[in-house]
Amino acid sequence: MSYVLVFQEENHMVNAVEMQEDGTTLDIDLTEESLQPDRVFCIVDDANKNVYIWLGKEANVRKRFVGAQTASKIRGELSTGFRVRSLDQGDEPPDFFNSLKRE
Repeated sequence: MSYVLVFQEENHMVNAVEMQEDGTTLDIDLTEESLQPDRVFCIVDDANKNVYIWLGKEANVRKRFVGAQTASKIRGELSTGFRVRSLDQGDEPPDFFNSLKRE
């Protein structure tokens, strides 16, 4: 499985993996509107060597678990030095939403 999940600061294009109810994942183009309370996403920040698990406030335990597994799997497929970081809805750093905007 390969992942094209990158914060690209230059063109503000972000791709992500969304966790599904059945434990599978779905590749999507992530936008600010995608960040709904019942969803979980894995996002790679190449520049800072982070794999984020974005956790919606109302996301169920199954999606959270699959998100953690998926983030670890992605980190294992990337070069060394990447860290998995949990990012709860409402606790995003200020520049997070700027990365989602498209020019």
